[in-house]
Amino acid sequence: MAKKEAQVPETMEAPAMAVPGTEPAPNGEKNPSGIYCYIGPNLAGLMQSGKVFRGTRAEVLKEAAEAIAKYPLVKTMIVSGEDLAMSRLKVKTPGNALYKNYQRIAAGRKEGK
Repeated sequence: MAKKEAQVPETMEAPAMAVPGTEPAPNGEKNPSGIYCYIGPNLAGLMQSGKVFRGTRAEVLKEAAEAIAKYPLVKTMIVSGEDLAMSRLKVKTPGNALYKNYQRIAAGRKEGK
């Protein structure tokens, strides 16, 4: 008696399912988790690298207003939780805006701006 191999269709489609956390937030914001992180350099007395914020982007920027007033580029270094992994790589890779902004903030910090 010969063994029969299971017949598997060549194209199997997974059932369409919603991935948790990918649906838009009720207020239309693109970051449904409400988590943001500062990925710039440490700014003594103002902002610590890796600081995590919760809330909407507007609330986060309001909380970071003092640092943004002194270093306007800080605003560009506050990224959503969804973009955090890719943004952390970009900060270390020359040739993109996040890298350049990180360097500018660090240089301004050293000048005592």
